[in-house]
Amino acid sequence: MKVLFSAFFCTLFLSLSAQPKDSVKVGIKNMGDEVNSPYPDYAPLISADRNVMIFTSRRPLEEKDKMKGRSGLENVYVTYYDDKNKKWLVTIMLGPIINLPDKNNSAIALSNDGQRMLLYRGGNLQSENGDILESYLNGDEWSDPVRLPSPINSDDNESSASISPDGKTIYFVSDRKGGHGGRDIWYCTQGEDGVWGDAVNIGSAINSEEDEEGVFIHPNGNALFFSSKGHNSIGGYDIFVSMYDETSKSWSKAESLGSPINTPGDDIYFVLDASGKTGYYASTRPGGSGDLDIYSATFSDKFLPKNITLLKGHIENKKGIPVGASIVVKNKTTDKVVGSFKSNKSTGKYLVSLPTGQKYELEVSSDGFITSTESLDIPYKTGYGEVIKDIVLEEK
Repeated sequence: MKVLFSAFFCTLFLSLSAQPKDSVKVGIKNMGDEVNSPYPDYAPLISADRNVMIFTSRRPLEEKDKMKGRSGLENVYVTYYDDKNKKWLVTIMLGPIINLPDKNNSAIALSNDGQRMLLYRGGNLQSENGDILESYLNGDEWSDPVRLPSPINSDDNESSASISPDGKTIYFVSDRKGGHGGRDIWYCTQGEDGVWGDAVNIGSAINSEEDEEGVFIHPNGNALFFSSKGHNSIGGYDIFVSMYDETSKSWSKAESLGSPINTPGDDIYFVLDASGKTGYYASTRPGGSGDLDIYSATFSDKFLPKNITLLKGHIENKKGIPVGASIVVKNKTTDKVVGSFKSNKSTGKYLVSLPTGQKYELEVSSDGFITSTESLDIPYKTGYGEVIKDIVLEEK
């Protein structure tokens, strides 16, 4: 299999890191039987540190369907990465709170810290027909999904989505009126009052006269990946990328990821970890387990221009017991809030993606504990890095 990037990615990578052309390579690998089945498996979602993968599958649950080899309804599954043995563990189907019986349940977005999930659910109820729902991970259990309000949802069909690093913008795909083609990418931004602003079409640099699908905003906040049948795709859905220019406040013209990632079949639902080294997506390429399979794409080096640091750690009390806490991150230079996040109450884990070269203040609070204010200086660093910061809260 040919492993050189397309002309676009060679040009992009060379312009960013001055690497020789022959070093720009990507390996494509089927995720194997631990993840894929003889039935459609697709829409992989990962936490920014690539330790959790949630995906959708149409593998049958009814014995009669298994006997006849028929696909079942959509359901959501999860697998965890075993860092010690360098492999993904056997998948587990999420419970009935997420996977309602007799409905199509599809996971379409996961926040960087893996604590917030967006779902597409189709069924007999009008309120659940083609809409986006939201669920939060409370310890080990996902909350009952709640339909997101208008203008994110409409009377038309909303399918895939992605959450910005600060959690305040949702990019989504809709066939509502006012677009450039069939299905377009739109976005809504949440104000400080918690109200979602108007839905905005992301524009003709990204949306074509054909269908777009599978939108994903990278943890760096300025690389948007998506699939499209337009933009001169080589067949079916191809995967494209657009970069946000903070100076001009505009998105660059969509560029194909090219071969070997794209094929004459459908290549869709691409996501990329924070380091920019490993991506995952679904493809109908030959040699899979069946129909759509999930593949990994391992890049020879990082190719995204914006520098990013993952801040992660645990929040505990003095006895080492995990604490579910609220974390408000403020940029000390601009005095603006970067975002509000939460630690998992069962594990105490938290994760935030932050630009480098900035000084931050973390305000950590939880009921029954004294609020802790932590200062954090992330010096400028090229590319990707991680900072581990554990925080101990004192009881009142």
